[in-house]
Amino acid sequence: MSATTQWAGRRRRFQDWPNYRWAVLGLTMAGIASISFPITVLSASLPEIAADLGTSESAVSWVQTAPLIAMAVGTPIAGKVGDLYGHRRLYLWGYALATGFAVLTGLSWSVGSLVAMRTLGQFIGAATLPASMAIIMTVFARRDRAVALGYWSAVTALSPAIGVAFGGFMVDAFGWRTIFYIQSAPSLLALLAAVPLLPETARKPEVRFDVGGALSLGLAVAGVLMAINRGPEWGWDHPLVLAGLVIGPMAIAVFAAVERRTVDPLFPLDFLHRSGFAIPNLVTFLGHMAYMGTLVVAPFMLEGAFGITEVSRISAALIARPVGFSVGAWYAGRLESRMGGRTVMTAGAIIMSAALAGTGASILAGWLAAVIVLLFVAGVGQGAIRPAAVAGVANSVDDADLGVASGSLQMVGHIGAATGITIMVTVMGSSDSPERFFAIFVLAAAIASLSAFSARWSPGTWAATSAGAGRRSR
Repeated sequence: MSATTQWAGRRRRFQDWPNYRWAVLGLTMAGIASISFPITVLSASLPEIAADLGTSESAVSWVQTAPLIAMAVGTPIAGKVGDLYGHRRLYLWGYALATGFAVLTGLSWSVGSLVAMRTLGQFIGAATLPASMAIIMTVFARRDRAVALGYWSAVTALSPAIGVAFGGFMVDAFGWRTIFYIQSAPSLLALLAAVPLLPETARKPEVRFDVGGALSLGLAVAGVLMAINRGPEWGWDHPLVLAGLVIGPMAIAVFAAVERRTVDPLFPLDFLHRSGFAIPNLVTFLGHMAYMGTLVVAPFMLEGAFGITEVSRISAALIARPVGFSVGAWYAGRLESRMGGRTVMTAGAIIMSAALAGTGASILAGWLAAVIVLLFVAGVGQGAIRPAAVAGVANSVDDADLGVASGSLQMVGHIGAATGITIMVTVMGSSDSPERFFAIFVLAAAIASLSAFSARWSPGTWAATSAGAGRRSR
């Protein structure tokens, strides 16, 4: 008997467990946590990294910027690869390579090598996001997906906060490279546990990969994000920024033309005609604009409006948001099956909008305690949106397209985040007055209100929005 046959037999035995689907969920949550936990503590460590590698903070900021662009490009492509060749295989290869690149990132000898290793690791790691979501949605029935995704989203949001709480002490004691060595250990354990446990998913071996669609989509997303991200710092007349502003929209047009003519498109454009798919993507885009834009501005607000300069105190205040996100995602996932995705998603956006407006008013009044509480509440609102949006997108397509559907949602979120960060940072400028931060948070509240208004156009319940119902809604 071959090793492959033996492993297949073991997986079938595992699938007979009464709680098999929850074991799969726990494993994927642990794996994603190992990928996402360094994000916040890495941001706080950038000054130390710049000093250690003898470079500027502007140059080392690409440690965060380049992976953001890479993940936005990589997630929809990875989702399609998983749909074609199996999400289990993609998950295993993604974690194996991401673990190796985590070690190599810790061994970086220059800022160039650090950015390159981090970007490659995150680009490959991005493959695990749509793969893990597709696997979860495969083992859970449609009516239970929002509950599972609520747990998944909660852990994804909470892991960066855990990274701040525990990783910060490790960085202070042993240096910034420890972040990546710590990351590699749980990633390796998750990989080893995934081999016998994760199920196979449907494949499409007869379908060709859409190379033209992948190249044009990658060029479009990279061009737009490059321009949005670098415009405020380099200037909107910088040659590379101008190139991104021109090439990005042109590549989008090329992508649309390619997808219309391709027999097996990377991204079927008819998805956009399904309200269960299009509306959650729009809500996600607007929600990430408001949430991530104010999250990046928040440290400057705490310093400028309240005089807090210690990194440890700023980090402690900002933990309120991911904790709130985790609470909101967990609770909303349980409510979605009873109240419907539209109600939960709308309520989350309204909560976030009210919290952001309240934060602006509290900044003017000088109420620090209220600001921290409202940061938590804004996190609850954004967390409530997440599982309902993912479940809506998943239930609007066939199971064979779960990877590309979830990957597109990830991409839209990254683009929304980059857009929101650029807008909020541009509005902030060089001012640190409470009035300027009040204006930023009120602007974010208005964007969140648009997200709530958009959510009202979505289907009433995701359970009724099967792939077939999605087609009928066109």
